[in-house]
Amino acid sequence: MTPPSINTRMLVAAGFILAGFLSITGITLERTYRITAEDALKERMMIHLSVLIASLDENEQGQIRMIYELPEPRFFMQGSGLYAKIIKNSGEIPWSSPSMLGMEITSHDGYSRGDQKFEHIVSASGNPFLSLSMGLTWGENDTTNQGYTFVVIEDLKKVNQQIKDFRHNLWASLGGLTIVLLLMLTLILRWGLSPLRKAAKEIGEIEAGMHKEIEGIYPKELSGLTNNINALVRVNSEHEARYIASLGDLAHSLKTPLAVLRGAIEIPGTSIKTLCKTTEEQIERMDQIVQYQLQRAATSGPTALTAPINPTRIANKVISALDKVYADKKVQGNLDVSATLELHIEEGDLMELLGNLVDNGYKWCKGRVDVSLSLENNRSNHNQTRRLLIEVADDGPGISQALSDKVVQRGWRRSEEAITGHGLGLSLVSDIVNLYKGELKIKQSALGGALIQIYLPL
Repeated sequence: MTPPSINTRMLVAAGFILAGFLSITGITLERTYRITAEDALKERMMIHLSVLIASLDENEQGQIRMIYELPEPRFFMQGSGLYAKIIKNSGEIPWSSPSMLGMEITSHDGYSRGDQKFEHIVSASGNPFLSLSMGLTWGENDTTNQGYTFVVIEDLKKVNQQIKDFRHNLWASLGGLTIVLLLMLTLILRWGLSPLRKAAKEIGEIEAGMHKEIEGIYPKELSGLTNNINALVRVNSEHEARYIASLGDLAHSLKTPLAVLRGAIEIPGTSIKTLCKTTEEQIERMDQIVQYQLQRAATSGPTALTAPINPTRIANKVISALDKVYADKKVQGNLDVSATLELHIEEGDLMELLGNLVDNGYKWCKGRVDVSLSLENNRSNHNQTRRLLIEVADDGPGISQALSDKVVQRGWRRSEEAITGHGLGLSLVSDIVNLYKGELKIKQSALGGALIQIYLPL
């Protein structure tokens, strides 16, 4: 099952977040509107009740009479939704507004002087109302049977309809806002993720052989990824090119010894001894060629993806191994490290480089080899960079300036060499140094022998 795309994941997540946020917002706004509407209604009813109390009075016979006309016309309109009445604590209703004609709305009475209460009531027909009741007496006498309960009642249908309309408009608006926000988010995501789609397209073109690397300019969040992909592609391309070149060089290099063998066989009267010697020489030469080309092809080369390693550990391992190999020679191998070092290089390449350098030192020395690892500041083009300096010095015969260029050539060996070997060591070292854009120098050491200096960028 294919996992959902980043675009889909973000849209789904944003949809849930928007739905949750807008739902909470909608519920809060609706509740606030309802409370505000009911508070406004209660405030109006308090005003109506105050005006009602001020407009009515009790005469000497104990009858309720209106001394001022009520200013609210709805009290005089039947079924207007605004009603008022006065209830004696004995249960009689001495006065009610004309709007209550034909209405059966039951409300509580018997309130003491100064008591007031809002309550939700339902008429006989099932309509909801809000009533405000207040206890009142005229004069100083506050006996129960002379007390009155003033009641103002207002129909809630209009308020409920307003709340319903507000709820409908609110959720319609929030729903539309959600759709608009999701559409905007879709466009933003499409625009924001376009570099990823562009990178994927370029990678596909690299796979199809249309391009050699990612060429577009990308935001800083993706530039590290694209740079690493380019580095990986370059490394793979370099490896492939090295393998192809090595195979071509191998085929070309084998032509000469094969031609010599063929010529020796075809020459009439060639003795068996001569033929065997020629065959042995050419087989050794072909073995040298094959080993060199295989080692050259296997060299990994630099890459930004290579984890840094400590060259001191590799140098110790090489010296320890060669101490055992040349135990009969009793070589004094010394390692000097001047700083804590880390180098981005394949461990196999560094092992090959140090192994060949130190092996040559052990092979040609009289009894001492010094290996040094240090950091050096390099100034070039007004830029200062740091390099690793590897120095291998011995007390052997040394290498003259005239031979310094020849010793790094494949297969070259001293004519007087009495030590077995294939003449590939410094040639491989030179290839590795060039691969890592380093520098190789051959000098005379203070010990009297050769001094090989290798500079590698950190």
